[in-house]
Amino acid sequence: MLQFMKNINLVSRSAEIFREEQLRECGISGCQSKYILMIANNPGVSQEDISRMLFVNKSNVARQISLLARNGFVEKVGNDKDRRAVLLYPTEKLLSSLPKVREVLARWRELVTEGFTEEEKLELQRLSEKMVENARRFMESKG
Repeated sequence: MLQFMKNINLVSRSAEIFREEQLRECGISGCQSKYILMIANNPGVSQEDISRMLFVNKSNVARQISLLARNGFVEKVGNDKDRRAVLLYPTEKLLSSLPKVREVLARWRELVTEGFTEEEKLELQRLSEKMVENARRFMESKG
């Protein structure tokens, strides 16, 4: 099992390098693609919600969101219900970059599953979702 977790980490780091190279022309870093997708798919999401859903600490989320806002990808709007919270909305720039982000992610999936049968891809999906659910339960138990 140790080798398995090492392999997951290697794939994850390689994916970030791939996204970094492929999205550079859009002004998006490798790690920002997950924030872009989260905001595009959940307009009005808060930074705290992003932190919880992506298992990323709040300071990292704040730093990346600030960069995305500064570069015109995200609009921050005050939350009437909670003055401390900021809601995040996609800008036109983010929405116009979305097809490229999705294309890059699809190419990466194709690259890392090259030679897999459809059944193997489905089994990998099923097993990885099970792992994420276990990780989610752990993270939620932390408070």
